[in-house]
Amino acid sequence: MPQTRRRSLALGLLAAALALGLFGWLVGYQRLVATVASLAPLPFALGIVAAAVGMGCRFLALAALLDVRPRVGSLLAYLRGFYGQQLLPVGNVAGPVLIAYSMETATGLSTDRALPGTVIAQGVTFLGSTTAALAGVLALVTRGQRALLPVAGLLTVVSVVWLGLLVALIAGVDLGRIAQGIGAALRHTLGRVSTHVASRTEPAAIEAMVTEFDDARRLIRAAPGRVLVAFGWVLIAWLLFSVTAVTSGVALGAPIPLAVALIAVPVSDLLNVIPVPGGVGGVEAVMAGLFVTIGGVDPAAGVVAAFCVRLCTYWFVLVLGGVATTLAAARRTA
Repeated sequence: MPQTRRRSLALGLLAAALALGLFGWLVGYQRLVATVASLAPLPFALGIVAAAVGMGCRFLALAALLDVRPRVGSLLAYLRGFYGQQLLPVGNVAGPVLIAYSMETATGLSTDRALPGTVIAQGVTFLGSTTAALAGVLALVTRGQRALLPVAGLLTVVSVVWLGLLVALIAGVDLGRIAQGIGAALRHTLGRVSTHVASRTEPAAIEAMVTEFDDARRLIRAAPGRVLVAFGWVLIAWLLFSVTAVTSGVALGAPIPLAVALIAVPVSDLLNVIPVPGGVGGVEAVMAGLFVTIGGVDPAAGVVAAFCVRLCTYWFVLVLGGVATTLAAARRTA
């Protein structure tokens, strides 16, 4: 086995172990053991399954946008890129780049060619999160919680804005000036200490990258049905991620309605834009607050429920990504 392959395999295993270690350190090993021991195993296990299937739906959304056949290798590559997105302090901002780079060897698409699909997939995911939250708010409003009407209006506005940005991106908004401006800033900062960054941010290199980006975006624009299919898969994914809150509530003996879960899980996930791995801390706080204020859950139960949801949707997925990184490295060595 080549040394680089062995190193990649070892790093994948180490990363998965570090994810578990970091998890235990953040929440406290005793609290972790006590919380897991108190859960009803079957509903909690169903939440983990829902999170895993939800990740599969996100992968299918990206596969539809890239027009590639879903395969085990490309799924592992997607999970590897998503793993990097969640583990590194880049939030949802640099995630598309990491995923596009990770999928290059599995799909045969260059990073520049895959990047439009991953960027649009991120936009579709944001639109799906606000759409799911809006559905949850409207469900509660129809049940008499009229105080949530302003929230419904706000989510409608945000959804329309996301839709407009997504349409503009797909329709062909000129990215040349923006890309050149960002490239110039990087060239005069990071480019002073990295020759690779300097060469990749030269005007000619950026122009070539924008051209390839436009070509790939044109292919997506020529088949808008791909975007609709991706949006459908994303909505299913958000439903499944929200189900983890319902199953966690059942496991704890503190029921959380699905309508509340549809609000709390997608809205709190938006905090992944902060420069903290996976939005750790902020996501849990917002989710617990929404469980309490909207769902009427006991504050202590709300905190534990948010912790359990993140066990399914972040930490389990993180370990899943670490395992995928290891398997992807092993497949390359075979």
